[in-house]
Amino acid sequence: MKTKSIKDTIHGYIQIEEPFWRIIDTAEFQRLKWIEQTSYRVLYPSARHDRFVHSIGVYWLGQKAIDGFVKNCSNREVRVVKKYKDSFLLGCILHDIGHAPFSHTCEDLYNYQEKINKVECSLNSRLLELYKKFAETEVIYGAFEKDYKYILKSTDEICKPPSEHEVMSAIVTIQNFSRFRSFFEKDVCLDLDLTIRSILGCVYAVNPKEPAERKTDCGIKNCLIRLLNSSTVDVDKLDYIARDTQMSGYDNVVLDSERLLDSTCCVSTEDGVYYPAFKKSALSVINNVVLAKNSQAQWIVNHPIVLYDAYLLRRAIGISIKNMYDNEYADSEEIDSFEELLKAVFSCEALTREGRWFGKRNVSLLSDIELLNWMKQNIYIKEILEYFSRDERKSPIWKSNEEFLFCLDAEVEKAKTVSDFIMPLMNYLNIIEDLYLTKEINNKLIEKIKTEDIDGKEELLEILNVLISYTDKAGNDGFEYVILPARNTFFTKINAKHVYICFGSKEQYTDYKSIRGEVTESNKKLYEFFYLYANKKTDAKHFLSYLYRKARACSKIRT
Repeated sequence: MKTKSIKDTIHGYIQIEEPFWRIIDTAEFQRLKWIEQTSYRVLYPSARHDRFVHSIGVYWLGQKAIDGFVKNCSNREVRVVKKYKDSFLLGCILHDIGHAPFSHTCEDLYNYQEKINKVECSLNSRLLELYKKFAETEVIYGAFEKDYKYILKSTDEICKPPSEHEVMSAIVTIQNFSRFRSFFEKDVCLDLDLTIRSILGCVYAVNPKEPAERKTDCGIKNCLIRLLNSSTVDVDKLDYIARDTQMSGYDNVVLDSERLLDSTCCVSTEDGVYYPAFKKSALSVINNVVLAKNSQAQWIVNHPIVLYDAYLLRRAIGISIKNMYDNEYADSEEIDSFEELLKAVFSCEALTREGRWFGKRNVSLLSDIELLNWMKQNIYIKEILEYFSRDERKSPIWKSNEEFLFCLDAEVEKAKTVSDFIMPLMNYLNIIEDLYLTKEINNKLIEKIKTEDIDGKEELLEILNVLISYTDKAGNDGFEYVILPARNTFFTKINAKHVYICFGSKEQYTDYKSIRGEVTESNKKLYEFFYLYANKKTDAKHFLSYLYRKARACSKIRT
């Protein structure tokens, strides 16, 4: 089979087989060149990489995982792996093809004001309706529907509802499957069901009473699914941790993905469930994956500057699309609300080469470019100018949970007092779902709340008056704020209980949690952590001391 070789910054030379580079050459895949991989550039300006190269990297690591499987598994298991290899790799290359502009910052706009874990969510309904048309048999569709609805409502630690971009990627894959299939030889097994399940992380339910051969088949296919999308170690995480680290310049732990994937094997637990596993020789790499993921979550993903940039971006997008609606579609019969226009922009059709028409406007191969263009057309608006101008932005008063605690004399009870005092206001602001409405804390917000008929009004006004009345050590007053939720624990997305290590034969294994432990007592969530951004720089310790005194005084009055 013909192959192409490309040089990648992270993995060196990547060999791409012909059917897959023909997929890469399609307009739908090329769109990913204009989808920013992360929201880190506000913090690390060199982190300029995209979903296009990440997807190719995941494909390559998927190849490495398959090679490890073939080397380390039994002949029976290897036959299944080889049969479904291309279906799995198709999932790897297409797992992000439906990503929204600006990646995770905007992906929930695919189902604006809906919950993705609800079966009746329009995005899920679209997926099930479309898959029903393309499924080879009613039995295959029935099994998929049942398993998919299970993971949507599952609280199982190993199963998780898919994210919006995963559902959209599955939809785009189904829509284009006939064309993608034509790139492969006719005798190649290409199982749409396995590909879609791999993208979604939707494993097959296995009945213990089923024949051993079927249980093995489904078990190995579930291993492939979990090697792409799971709460354990998978090729998606391996690529983006390494890529985000190197491209940003952040000094994180080095990952030897080649050594790890060369040790890929599988285990069958006591209840007959198959999981991907890794040989003991890769234990140090697994440890580094967990450390790197935790470090990235704490110091980059949850950094106050990154969170604030995402807040500004979403607000700027919302205001721009609201302006478009007011100026072009307010009297339109086709688009009867801002929400309707937003759904048209962030639609399945807008990701295609044909695009989505609304009025005289067409959006096709939707990417960061269109949204930036629409925002720049409205740069005269204060909230949008704040996104484009660093010097117009508010600054975080404290920059980490550690600083927050230090400024409160390292006393958790003081931190909890401040947090409990602020939470009603943050909860109120989170209820404001309209994308284009500002959530700034100032005198305008006080006047707005005074006119509303809401529960807890007096408490909200009390909190607002405490914040607005603050005067810093230099005598400055007139502060305005933005409040954003954060985390004071940084649980890794890697489920240590289901990362398996083989110490010899398939029967000699244990899970990573048993030998390394997981979350320590000190990391438990003791209070709701938040960041507060102000329009003037102020001393964090002075501010938090003031806030603590006021919080105590107010709590005494309430009791």
